[in-house]
Amino acid sequence: MIPDIGVMIGLYIITRMIVVAFDPAQRTVSKIFSWITVVTALICIVDLLSKGSQAFPGRLP
Repeated sequence: MIPDIGVMIGLYIITRMIVVAFDPAQRTVSKIFSWITVVTALICIVDLLSKGSQAFPGRLP
């Protein structure tokens, strides 16, 4: 459940940053930082999905 919430938050961040990146009223610096944020969010989502299933290895006590 926790990885699902993290992925949903990451996708929301990506969606908002893509809106900023394609907004003609935004400055170039804001567009650059929004793309950096998109890449960072994607890396975090992949990391979360790769490690999220290993949170409880084996049986619970």
